[in-house]
Amino acid sequence: MDVYSLARNCVCWILALGLMASGRVRRARKQAFTSGVVTAIYFHKPNGRLFARCVEWLEKHGYTFISANDLVEWLRCEKSLPPGAVWLSFDDGCRQLLRDVLPLARDRKIPVTLFIPSGIIAGDGLLPWFHANGGESNTRHTFRVDELQEVAAWPEVTIGSHTVNHTITAGLAQDELRFEFGESKRALESWSHTGVTCFAYPVGMFDGAERPALADFGYGLAATTENALVTRGLDPYRVPRFSVADEISFLEAICNMVGVWRPALDRLTQLLGRRPTSTVWPHQIATRHDIREQTKVGRMLA
Repeated sequence: MDVYSLARNCVCWILALGLMASGRVRRARKQAFTSGVVTAIYFHKPNGRLFARCVEWLEKHGYTFISANDLVEWLRCEKSLPPGAVWLSFDDGCRQLLRDVLPLARDRKIPVTLFIPSGIIAGDGLLPWFHANGGESNTRHTFRVDELQEVAAWPEVTIGSHTVNHTITAGLAQDELRFEFGESKRALESWSHTGVTCFAYPVGMFDGAERPALADFGYGLAATTENALVTRGLDPYRVPRFSVADEISFLEAICNMVGVWRPALDRLTQLLGRRPTSTVWPHQIATRHDIREQTKVGRMLA
């Protein structure tokens, strides 16, 4: 870990400790066990120790792990879920999951959803922001197709679409949307030999025009990066998820998992006279003007 990351994590650890001491984490956890809500959490490539500690914390505090299908059926009012239901998902199909996440999920029978950019998996495995930066050009970032086929056969794993090439869908024409949704679904189903009915918006950007194509291709759920609990009756094409970053302290991860981290960080940046993270990281429905202004930045963020 470099000096900047170490300093950043020390500051964030202090902030996370303050959030826990203030009772915000406890109150947020209590809210997650009220009727009619589900906690959705997503990662990219957490290290094995961090992921294991997150799982242990969730289990210790009474959360129940559910699958994507459980969530879809619950949103349709076709199924009941226990208080404290939690859905775990992972964006991008990073290869580190093979070592640091999936063995533990399989051993403990924890359902997980992997959102996969099919064209990158089938190609050189390089995520687009590394191409843009000119870095790590010889290092594969994602699963190979054969690796994906192997884990897709595990009962704990659900495969979802993340477009073909990790393409931001906000602002795309309908024919472009149909390609991204349809081709990724076709490829993933051919590899996994099971239906693909879940989708996650790359970098959380969407504008609502995706809905007709998502419905036409049979997607029952589309996941955002909005910082909120999932509530029953919610629009299934706007399912919020709490984000847990990769190389952070465990206390910060707890604050992320219960949803108090981003609001606290936004408040802190406002006090410091800077733009809140919710405007820099576009997690809400964007207008066409916002899309044009933010896409250059958004394409560089996983």
